[in-house]
Amino acid sequence: MQTMIATRRLILRPFKSSDAQAAFEWFGDPVVMRFTPTGPDKSVEETITRLAGYQDHQKAHGFSKWLIRERDSGIAIGDSGLLVLPECGWVDLGFRFAQPYWGKGLATEVAFAWVRAAFDEFRVGQLGAFVHLKNIASIRVLEKVGFHAERRDMVMGMDSIVFFLDTAGRKELH
Repeated sequence: MQTMIATRRLILRPFKSSDAQAAFEWFGDPVVMRFTPTGPDKSVEETITRLAGYQDHQKAHGFSKWLIRERDSGIAIGDSGLLVLPECGWVDLGFRFAQPYWGKGLATEVAFAWVRAAFDEFRVGQLGAFVHLKNIASIRVLEKVGFHAERRDMVMGMDSIVFFLDTAGRKELH
């Protein structure tokens, strides 16, 4: 079972309970979390609960949302990964970064890595993603890796664009 993904600039690994304080930096940031249906975590305790859910998902499925660290510094800068969303009927790709790491192409880098892992390692047949209508940056990332917008829908109470990608539509990072 894969427990680490390395890209040119990043290292991804499953969350540990000890990551909660670092992760609260972005999970507790209202700007980072403005397009997330649950909104920001109000305390480190909420982040601890969130990470415990990711750890349970990891045990059940072999993947989940993982911590993103800068390869050179080792600093925790965000989270990304795959979640089974039974209420939606798909495996969802998501990514989120602390504000100082926006606009550097890191979301695209991590999205390509997860698409590769989803199809090649975890044998997922199709990926889905949902994005708030105003989250232009995330829409662009999904399009760059080959996702196509299928419909507009309410997902987890949020007016969203729903995207899908199968192995035939995937692109490679150049």
